Amino acid sequence: MSKEYKAIRAIVSGGGTGGHIFPAISIADKLKELNPDTEILFVGADGKM
Repeated sequence: MSKEYKAIRAIVSGGGTGGHIFPAISIADKLKELNPDTEILFVGADGKM
């Protein structure tokens, strides 16, 4: 039995280093895995990774 989820929008924020960005990407990937209709907006530091 599969569940249907409502599409959601999420903001994921990380600093300018891999220590912040890679965990943020992992969270976004998991959200998309659980619900492919999820829209992700990533907010990071200008001019950084």
